[in-house]
Amino acid sequence: TGSLVQIVCNNVLLFWGGNIYVGIMTVLNSIRDVLQMTIEGIRSGAQPVISYNYGAGQYLRVRQGIKFLTKIALLYTSIAWCILDFFPEFFIHLFNSEEEMLLLGVPALHIYFLGFFMMAFQSAGQTTFISLGMGKYATFFSLFRKVILVIPLTIFLPNLWDLGVYGVFYAEMISNFVGGIACFSTMMIVVWRRLGKLNK
Repeated sequence: TGSLVQIVCNNVLLFWGGNIYVGIMTVLNSIRDVLQMTIEGIRSGAQPVISYNYGAGQYLRVRQGIKFLTKIALLYTSIAWCILDFFPEFFIHLFNSEEEMLLLGVPALHIYFLGFFMMAFQSAGQTTFISLGMGKYATFFSLFRKVILVIPLTIFLPNLWDLGVYGVFYAEMISNFVGGIACFSTMMIVVWRRLGKLNK
């Protein structure tokens, strides 16, 4: 799915903005990949704890684990977003120092990472589903964000409201908000309520 999204993004960017914007997207994806490594670490640490306590019938601890996971992920993604927003040139410089890349890349970065903190909710929801053996939900929401949201938005947004090439970057931001809310809300409905009943 990641490769499919990248192919669509590159073709749309090439049409609306040219090679420079394909390069900018490559830099932004690289920054995101580096930042997401910490999220993956948090997820990897939380998953066995949630799974173990669920298997042991400690449903209150499972809820506490989900709360803690969400808070830590939200704190990290919010701090990362703030740092990116205040020092965009520094992060672009890590991968490319061309003047044109900096000039065009900074506004693109601001749009692209605007909803980055919402990844905390997507991550918490998916980790909970995986931890409790509900892999179908986790798979669905991964596909939902990348395929159902990002690809159509990437194709259609540049044609709306004169967004042009920036429509591609807005697609990522919108998918973070919609995907995060959808995944976390479903987890609260499907898992959280059930845990409360089991604990009683």
